[in-house]
Amino acid sequence: MSSEKKDTKENIKVTAASEKPAEKSENGKAVKEKPAKEKPVKEKPVKEKPAKEKPVKEKPVKEKPVKKKKRNRDKELTIILSAILAALTIAGLILFFIMPDPYAGIPEQEEVSDLPTQEPEVPEPETDPVPIPVQPAISYPAPAYDFTEENVYVEIPGIDHEYTIAWVSDVHMITDFTAGDVGEASLETVRNRYETLSITPDGVHGRELWPMIIDYLNYNDFDAVIFGGDIIDYCSTSNMEALKRGFDRLKYPSDRILYIRADHDYGTWYSDGSTGFDDLKCAELHTALDGDDNTCKYIDFGDLIIAGVNLSTSAPGEDQIEVLTGLYGRGVPVIAATHVPYFSMVDPSLEELSMLVRNRKYYWNPGGDSYGIDENTRKILDLVYAEDSECRLVLAGHLHAAWEGEINFGLRQHIFSPAFSGVIGVVHVVPEGSAP
Repeated sequence: MSSEKKDTKENIKVTAASEKPAEKSENGKAVKEKPAKEKPVKEKPVKEKPAKEKPVKEKPVKEKPVKKKKRNRDKELTIILSAILAALTIAGLILFFIMPDPYAGIPEQEEVSDLPTQEPEVPEPETDPVPIPVQPAISYPAPAYDFTEENVYVEIPGIDHEYTIAWVSDVHMITDFTAGDVGEASLETVRNRYETLSITPDGVHGRELWPMIIDYLNYNDFDAVIFGGDIIDYCSTSNMEALKRGFDRLKYPSDRILYIRADHDYGTWYSDGSTGFDDLKCAELHTALDGDDNTCKYIDFGDLIIAGVNLSTSAPGEDQIEVLTGLYGRGVPVIAATHVPYFSMVDPSLEELSMLVRNRKYYWNPGGDSYGIDENTRKILDLVYAEDSECRLVLAGHLHAAWEGEINFGLRQHIFSPAFSGVIGVVHVVPEGSAP
């Protein structure tokens, strides 16, 4: 840049020196004009700036101004339209609140789902309903044997209707005639008992009488049935099978059947220990019959309880004592059911009959030889004889003769005739003041 400046100055000087001013004369003389001094012009060096690209700005398109007259006309039109719209809105609101809803009562249409819809089921053509067949009432045949009914009535305060309860004991059924569960040495004894004990006065043996006893029970309608012991004369497979055939035909529910066993129901003494039939096998057959649970020997009607003592020919176990104590403590009237009768504290006629029929005291009594009262038996008797006892009646068998009387003041006992004599007991529990 410095060399360029020098060259420029030199050029300017040379030019000034070569150019001479023109001479002019006013009188023809030549006038010498002084050359005018020219100041040298200093040129500023031009700095070269890098060229910058300027963005091209788009100029906005300017709308032409609307004329004032046209603008005022548009404004007036807008006001008019707004007024019309407001008037229509007000009119619509008035009609909405005044006019009834034309769609009132019409159900809304369900939204259509994008999911595939199932085709509506086509109802089957109506047909006449098929009538449900009415099961005819089961008719039970009358028994072929003409049984004698031994009726017993007991009035119990608080009972509002009659209960009828059947009692069957001392059938002493025998079905073994050849050696098997019964040993060969005992067959003659069994045959003699079949001909002399298990037979009615008119010659019907216990094995033929048993099915007819079931017919009698089914033919009548009892509230409960009590089998009071010695239904079979001894325990054997044959006797238990015959017993089960009868039980299976009973129409009564299991909670309305009470079977209290005695010594003959459990006895295996005719097996002689040589047949393979023993007490364990006997217990299995009784369990298969009805469960034979000592803790379930009772029937509960709610306002009346029948409390049974199982195997009353022996002293009761603690399990029975506990259950019976609970039953007598409920505050509900109780009817006691036992195979072996209880002694009478007030009526000597029981002892007289027993000595006549059995030649001994054939019932539980203090100091007795066969049925002396031990500690556990005393606990059962205390429940029956106590002054505040809930016991209202005692039912028994075993004596093979009928007897009724008081065993304590106000407490009666009825001993039933044996079923092998063709007698079935019927107990009528009736409201107070309604006994015949």
